[in-house]
Amino acid sequence: MQEANNLHELIEPVGDRLPHIWQQLTYYQDDQYQEQLTLCVPANLTQQAQPHYPVILFAADPHVSRLSALLQLTNKGYAVAILATSELHPTTIASFNSAARFLMLHAWKYQLDSNRLIAMGEGLSAYAAAGAVLATGQQEFNREDVHTLPLNFRACITLAGQFELPHQPALPTLLGKRRLGPFLLLHGTADEQVPLKQSLTFSAFLTEQHVQNDLYQLKDCPHGSDAFFTPYVVDLLAAFIREATKKAKSNGS
Repeated sequence: MQEANNLHELIEPVGDRLPHIWQQLTYYQDDQYQEQLTLCVPANLTQQAQPHYPVILFAADPHVSRLSALLQLTNKGYAVAILATSELHPTTIASFNSAARFLMLHAWKYQLDSNRLIAMGEGLSAYAAAGAVLATGQQEFNREDVHTLPLNFRACITLAGQFELPHQPALPTLLGKRRLGPFLLLHGTADEQVPLKQSLTFSAFLTEQHVQNDLYQLKDCPHGSDAFFTPYVVDLLAAFIREATKKAKSNGS
């Protein structure tokens, strides 16, 4: 540090040290409204020439703020896209899929590996995340042509998932013929807003359909608790994502 009277100069590393955050990125709009997301991309601490990060697409609970908590996953090397949602404009399956395609189309700009995409949702928005995975390839749940821009979610994570919504199709009816990646469900035993039974029932359905899934019950955890992002749980999430997004080995390796 150089000093002259009250003028101070700091000579610090100028490389990326913190995640890059883009807010209010519009991923879909029509004449009535627009839908936006926040994108968090890891800092390139290893100075890779062309990094491309696996992506977690997160449909937020309208009543819970998770930006700071999700940055823990960004610090572990995963990009996180958080869909803005509200009770007036909840995230739908079609919205979720539109956001996924936005990330595909802008993967190069934001250094994303859109071939390694994880669906994630909390509360009532878990319905959209799970529904997008179950209904992969079904045109009726997409605004865009599914053949032009096909989606492939590697896995799905839900927090305190509300899997039954009024005026929405039952999730079991959305199941297609495609092979599905694994599901990781977390739910608090003290959740009075979304009963644990929702995740128990959905897990039983997945098991019946031979879909790999694990359900973690967080003891005494209420809805929207920070317990979903303790260091241990973040490590659990990161390990699940790492396994689900492994790149296939070539025959010569």
